[in-house]
Parts: sequence; C-alpha cells; structure tokens
Amino acid sequence: MQYEKSFQFGPYQVFIDEHLVVLNGEKVAAQPKVMELLQVLVSRYPDVVSRNELIDEVWQGNEMVGEKALTNTIWQLRQLFAHPSHPIDVVETIRKKGYKLTQAPQLIVQSTHHHDFSELQSKKTLKPLILAGVIVSVCVLLSLVWMHFNTHSNMPTQQHGQIDEITKMPGSELRPSPSPDGKKLAFIWQQGQETQLHLKDLTHPNVAITQLTFSDKRPWKAVWSPDQQFLYFAQKNHQQCEIVRLSLADLQQVVLTSCPLDSGYNYIAISPDGKTLAFNGKAPLASKDGIYLLDLTAGNAVPERLSCDSECELRDRDVAFSPDGRYLAITQRKSTSEEWLSLYDLTTQQYQVLNSSHADIVGMSFHPNGQYLVYGAQTADKRRGYVIDLETKQQNKLAPRGFSYPHFDMQGNLYYQKRRENYFIASFSTDSEVASMPSPLIESHYSNQYPSLSQAHKKLAFLSNESGHYELWLANLNGTEREQITHLNRNLRYPSWSLKGDKLLVVSSDEADGHDKLYVFDYASKQLRRVDLRFGKIGRPFWHGNGQDIVLRQSTDTGWQLFSLHIESMVLTPLLETTARFGQYISANELLFVNNKGLWRQQGESTELLIAREQFNTRYAWYATKDQVFYKHLGKEYNYIHAYNLQNKTENKFIRLPKASFSKAAPFVYDDAQQTLLFTQSLTPQSDINRLRQVVDGE
Repeated sequence: MQYEKSFQFGPYQVFIDEHLVVLNGEKVAAQPKVMELLQVLVSRYPDVVSRNELIDEVWQGNEMVGEKALTNTIWQLRQLFAHPSHPIDVVETIRKKGYKLTQAPQLIVQSTHHHDFSELQSKKTLKPLILAGVIVSVCVLLSLVWMHFNTHSNMPTQQHGQIDEITKMPGSELRPSPSPDGKKLAFIWQQGQETQLHLKDLTHPNVAITQLTFSDKRPWKAVWSPDQQFLYFAQKNHQQCEIVRLSLADLQQVVLTSCPLDSGYNYIAISPDGKTLAFNGKAPLASKDGIYLLDLTAGNAVPERLSCDSECELRDRDVAFSPDGRYLAITQRKSTSEEWLSLYDLTTQQYQVLNSSHADIVGMSFHPNGQYLVYGAQTADKRRGYVIDLETKQQNKLAPRGFSYPHFDMQGNLYYQKRRENYFIASFSTDSEVASMPSPLIESHYSNQYPSLSQAHKKLAFLSNESGHYELWLANLNGTEREQITHLNRNLRYPSWSLKGDKLLVVSSDEADGHDKLYVFDYASKQLRRVDLRFGKIGRPFWHGNGQDIVLRQSTDTGWQLFSLHIESMVLTPLLETTARFGQYISANELLFVNNKGLWRQQGESTELLIAREQFNTRYAWYATKDQVFYKHLGKEYNYIHAYNLQNKTENKFIRLPKASFSKAAPFVYDDAQQTLLFTQSLTPQSDINRLRQVVDGE
C-alpha cells in the first residue's frame, strides 16, 4: 500500500494516512485524532503550537469537544512512543504556551512499505509537504461533502452582524429567553446532575448570575410576562410535571396546570398581551400530547386543546406567538425523521406549511417586526439556523454552527444556544483485574454510534454522520479500516448483524410514505438490498434465530407485539403470546425480550421472567450472550452497566457513568473473544449562549 506521509522518530516509524506506528515490525494502531494532532506538530516543528491552535486545526475550533479531548489526545500520543524497550518522549509541554516536538521527524531509512514522495532533507522541506497534504485532504473532503449535502444545500446563507458571547461557564447553558427590554436573560444552567433556572443581567455582564429555582424538578424553558414580573416554564422530576409561574420579586411559584411526564420536550410560549399561555401538554383522556392554550386572566381556567387528537397525521410539539398575536408558529412531527414547520391562523384556524424538509426542529422565534421567523433544525446531530421571510416565503441559512433554541428580544437581537453533540464508540474490558474506564474505539469530530458486531467476519458495523447523514459503515474490531457501506443520503438507524454474522440489516425512517424501510447487506456478496415495507413504524428490528426472517414491532389492540417477517413473502407472523417491544436471539430457539414487566427468556414453550422492571429499567440498552446479559441500569444520579449471569442468575456491577455521557437508548455489543463491551458514549455536551445582531437586513 502506498503511503503519502511517513517519517520516523528514533526507532519508531510513523505512517500518518494508515494511522500506524511501527517499532521493529510490531504495528500499533492509532486513533485518527492522534495522527491529526501529530501531523500539525510535525508541520510546525520546531515551533510551539498553542492549545487554541491545536483545537482549531484538529477539532475545527470546537472548544466544547477539543479542550477536554486535547489533553487526552496528547496523552495517547505519548503512549505510542512509550514501548518499554525504546521509550522516548516526543512531545514537550511548554507551560502556558502549548506543545512542541522534542526532535525533528526523519526520513524512514528502512521500511517494508513503499513511498511515493520526494526525500525529506530537513524540517524546511517536510513542512510544505505536510501542509500540501493537508490542503489536498481538505479539498477532497470538501468535494465529498459538496457531493453528498442534503436538500438544504442550495439555500443561500443569510449575512448577519456581530456575534457576542453571552455565557461560557462550566457545564451547559441552555434555552435562552431574553426579557422584552433586552436587559436580562433567563436560561437553564446544567452542571452535572444539577439543572436550575438562572438570570443574567445583560447591562452589567460582570455581575454574578442569580439562581431562580432550587428544587429537584428540572425546568425546561422560561418565557417572560410582558411586564417582566413573572417567568412561566415547565418543570418536572420522576413523579410529576407542572407548568408554573415564578415571581421575580420573591421567587415564589404558583402551579398553573400539569404537563406530560413522559415527554422529553416541554415547550411553552406566551401571547404578546400576556393573557394566553401556549404549551405542550396532555389532558388525562387525550391520546397523545399536543398544544394547549391556557387563559391567564381567569382564576380557575382549564387548558383547551388546540391540536388534533384523533386520526391525526401530525403531532404538534413546539409553539411560538407572532408579535401581533394573530398567528402561532407550530412544529409538527410526522415521523421520527420528519418534522414540519407550520403557521397557524388563530382567527381562521387554518394551517400553512412553511417547511417540511427537516428531520428535527429545535426552537423558533418571531422577529419583533413580524416579517421573519427564525428556527433551528437538526440533521444527524448537526444543528443549523434558518430564517424565513413570511411575506416572500424565501428561506436562508444562518451562518453560525451548532445553532438551536433561538429567541429574539424586542430590539431584534437574537439569542441562541450554541451546542454540538459528539458521539463515539467506546470499549470496556470486562476481564481487567484493575478498575478502569471505557476508552474510545471509534472517535472523530463526527459522530459514530450504534455498534453491531460480526464475529464471523471480525467486523464492526456502526453509523457515522461523516457524510452529512447517518450512513452505514464497517470497520475492523480495533476500529481500523473504516469503510462507508451505504451512500443513500438519508439517516439510517439500528444496524444489526444476524446470529451467524453473515448479514446485516439497517432501518431507514427517512421515507416519504411514512413507512420504515429495511436495507439488508450481504457481507459475502457485498450486495445491499432494499426491503420496501408497508407496516408503518417497525421499532428496532432484529434477526430471527433462523437467520432468514426479521423480527419487527407492531402496535396491536393489546399493546406492542413482536412479529416475524418472512422477507420473500412479506408475511407477518406473531412471535409471542405476550406484549414485547424489543428482543434478541442468543441461539436458534432461545429468545430474550423486553416488555413493561422486565426482561424475559423464551425457550420452546417455556417463558420465564429473568429481571423485573424495577431493576431492568431500560428498553434497548442491553445485549445478551449465551452466558450473560449486559444492561444499563438508570440510577438517580448515575447510570450503571450491570452483567447478569444466565446460568446462576447473579449480577455484577461493572461501570458507573455520568448520565449525560451515556445514551439511555443506545444498544451494547460484546466481543466475547476479547471480553470487551462496546457501546455508544458521548463527550459530555457543553452548550453556551451567543447573541446574534442584525439577523435581517434593515435593522
């Protein structure tokens, strides 16, 4: 194989493009970020490179990820050159300045690899070569991105004025809400397990922020009364969800009504005259949540449902009032991969669809002149802002990345949440005698998640958003030789190998007809087959123990049930006599499945409850081998990974992790040969609040 970049430090040979370090013929694989960082240091030798410069180069200026990851990556880089037989220190920390290489990279003298570049005679010749390689790589990457970008790519980018950094504190500052006069900012501050509502004085930025809530109920987003005496917001804990009014004079709360406990989003808005509160709610007899209106002028008013409740194509979620109070902007979920943005006329009670091309809309706000609507949208965990001219219906993109939950003040300044989520595939050794933490296996500045393992071919399937969508990828079990399998320009979900590891299925929910589709990849033939289903939403399908059929979920009169699908005939056959949401075959005739009572095992005619729901409080974050079940237990303060022995029915607690770093719904994979547990983990997301001035022309 040809190498474009290779050099050596002492006895260590380095191959940048292959992510390899070789010592006396022994190869050690390196993480991509480690090689990127080393490449920057090499190109700048013998200069000192600051931490900020490294974050800009390697993590594209993303301080949320890069600040914490840089220290870890430097440590990993040093470990590559720390073999007991030839330990060398290649990186020096320059206090308060940054990092530099301790020695010059040299041309490889002897190597079994072939090279296709001119001899490097000094650091002066090495630097332009490396920089040229970077430029070529960036150009190739940009061209690939251009080829694959989505339907929003042709949308022009709106020019704007100055961006001000309003908050930059430890943890995450979420969902900003400026006061109407623009002098104060209410926002949520999340630090570890603590989430409370706070207030910042924008006229005196150096004054300490004020904490407004002090309970175990987590607030969502606050809105101001027009007179700026009250804040309205939803808050909830494990037992209840309530809409409250908070007095800024004495911080006393009044509970106005309840809200859905099982909803992950508790949106709220207030009319310009302060008389009506709109919020996401669910009445006791309602079939689903929706938008409700509450009259704030009446003492004992009952919320009235605005949204459709029966035979509805769409599910209303977020809401915002226009400045004149005549319209509501409403986001309407059609499927897990499609959300509409609509304008609702409160007088005529008619909807007008403004946009139906996004997967997930994350916040919206009217400009005070009423002509423009700004909203955030998320695709494959990448967030971007958009502005709609409601007169011309023209839509433009906003330049800031990580944009979500915008909110205008009356002067036209736009506050928004700058947030970027990054997922990676982590590994954890279960046979280590020394307590350890999970380590990254597949990590980059893109998100990689949902691993699934084929022992037969020693391949790991996973999803990556590197192309702009979550497509299907394969890699070796050590994370090397990553290969993109699908190029569908759509977001895929839930990859799953068959029991024998010869076939791989993945779900597509980005379908115009609203029905989930399946794609089946045959590893031997490298053929990808589309299975055009007409069964609506099918949950998280998995392979039947016979290796031919696929098990999917359907809603019935008695609840969720699992059905076996014969792919050739497209016939569904009930799999169980009881309700179930998800399962896994661990042999041809042995099935483990989950319902609202816990984890079960079925062998032939025998069915037994293994772990009750109180302990097994997850639906999807588990994986079973023939001998044991690994599962995530959701604790109050932390999440834990447990192992349940199927033979003697004993448990062992392996890992304790912060809740924010570990998806409650992501599955596990277990490499039995290496005794390693693989799962999706996230860098603790950090979010800051920025202010964007002059969003539209003429301000």
